Amino acid sequence: MTDQMTKNTDKMVTLTDLLNQCGPGGKANPITLPQGWTQGRTAFGGLSATLAYHAASHIEDGLPGLRSAQIAFTGPLFGALTAETKMLRRGRNTAFVQSELFGDKGLGLHCNFIFASQRETAITTHDMTPPDFPPLPKDEELHRGPEQFFTSKMEFVGKRIDTSIKTNRLTRWMRLADRDGLDPMAEILCMGDALPPSIMGMLDKNAMVSSMNWQVNVIADHPATTDGWWLIDSQTHHADHGASSQFMSIWNSDRQLIATGMQSVAYYA
Repeated sequence: MTDQMTKNTDKMVTLTDLLNQCGPGGKANPITLPQGWTQGRTAFGGLSATLAYHAASHIEDGLPGLRSAQIAFTGPLFGALTAETKMLRRGRNTAFVQSELFGDKGLGLHCNFIFASQRETAITTHDMTPPDFPPLPKDEELHRGPEQFFTSKMEFVGKRIDTSIKTNRLTRWMRLADRDGLDPMAEILCMGDALPPSIMGMLDKNAMVSSMNWQVNVIADHPATTDGWWLIDSQTHHADHGASSQFMSIWNSDRQLIATGMQSVAYYA
């Protein structure tokens, strides 16, 4: 297959296509990573997390909804990717599932997913300051990233990051260009990692950064949004000795909080 034919084929591969190829949990079917779903020398982290979640969520019938995920980016993932899952514990209301993703060089992703049923509670609280919401994007403002990069599968306005403005906080509306047939939770995990690490907004020059660990807590019972738009917000609150810590959140088009997160990011600057 020529390089041009490969590019055209990659351009057509959607997230739904990859999840359908992966199949259910246990040891899922291997998929070949398309160039258009990569970032640098590895699979896009949001894709990796979504593949692992997809396999985990199908390990048994009747799992409750996802409530929390612990995701460790242990190494680069490329080539043939295979998800392997294991039920750690299944209780009456909660299931703990381990899901790992392997590539041509071995283990690249280790995840623990917690699925839990809703329960009636006497105490509820909602205390999180929302970000500044820019207007929802208009179709004529949209563009995608380069074909060889995972952002070719997404739509957004302007640059994902403007390095001329020194900031520790990145906030942007983003959506998948093709999202038909997706589990909303798979879509959220994919899009939740769509921004660069916010430490990049503080760097004076291009430098290598790498997410090491990602904690995600799902807030919404039934995640949904209009026209696929999710507001992704990321704020670095500490950076030193080559490691930064950032708080993250994802909101829908009605400005409702959908999920919160936190990442540990290695940076080389």
